[in-house]
Amino acid sequence: MSEGSYLPSVPLDEYVRIVAAQHPQLHGLLDLVRARSADTLSALLSLTNEFDSDDTGRGDSYRRAQQDAFVRWTGAHRLLSLATPADPAGDVVILDVLGGDGTIARAVGGRADSSAAKLTILTGDISGEMVAQALAYGLPAVRQAAEALLLRDDCVDAALLAYGTHHIAPADRPRAAAEAVRVVRPGGRVVLHDFDESSPMARFFTDVVHPNSSAGHDYPHFTRAEMADHFDGLPVSVQVLDVYDPLVIRGSTAEEVRDRMCDYIADMYGIRSYLSAQRNNSAAWDLLTEFFDHSEYLSGLSSPPTGPVRPVIREHDGEFAAEVPRVAIVAVAEKAV
Repeated sequence: MSEGSYLPSVPLDEYVRIVAAQHPQLHGLLDLVRARSADTLSALLSLTNEFDSDDTGRGDSYRRAQQDAFVRWTGAHRLLSLATPADPAGDVVILDVLGGDGTIARAVGGRADSSAAKLTILTGDISGEMVAQALAYGLPAVRQAAEALLLRDDCVDAALLAYGTHHIAPADRPRAAAEAVRVVRPGGRVVLHDFDESSPMARFFTDVVHPNSSAGHDYPHFTRAEMADHFDGLPVSVQVLDVYDPLVIRGSTAEEVRDRMCDYIADMYGIRSYLSAQRNNSAAWDLLTEFFDHSEYLSGLSSPPTGPVRPVIREHDGEFAAEVPRVAIVAVAEKAV
């Protein structure tokens, strides 16, 4: 990112002009006083983010994995349903705070069902490269930190903090929750998603991603109690749920979906060298089956969600699917009216 730029080679004022012309709804929700705050801009511009490029971590490989926007759709669809009123009167505007390059927005745009058609997703992210890519996809997107959002008060129907919440420093997490509540309208919802510290996902990050990814992964996940505690003192009511949030890849043969899943996980988590060191993709799949085995974890939950307990490859009507289970803890906070 060039010196003083808000996005790669794009100053803030130029970004504002672009959004005004191409995404007037988002432009109308921006708080330009906040956006032009010297402290806010300084914090953004001084940041080197691991999701900017593979030189800084795993940005390029992560974006390569997310070209298939539907791999996480099962869980994302559930999160969006938790964020959306049961019978919305009109379009529902949701801020995807940690939206990367617009994975959820692109998945919603590719769905024909009526519930998805009512959703407008605004993609936010702290990485300038991610936001630039989202804009290149034609999506409304804003670069901002989760703990210093650039939107006006009470301006969106819901906010989603998911798929990377553990990257927010523990000291900043209550502020991120407060900022999400601030921008949501009264009666709206904030959905906070991550993985329990005792879950197989947390173990995978600690034992595989951290020692084998170029950027490491020294980020503490959440405990169940922390999910609700981060909303203490805010004008919300909170419930905490367990949500089945698998990775699913579909294709025409069992071998194809197995290999594509191994590639996806290699790119998404920046561990291609580690998985490539296995004898072949069959051995890599066996390794993933070991790490993503949820049988013990699910046995400790009072109301475990339904789904496979370990990675599976299945066939239905001539189509194959590789499914890697993940179970997230999710806090749903509804703002008082």
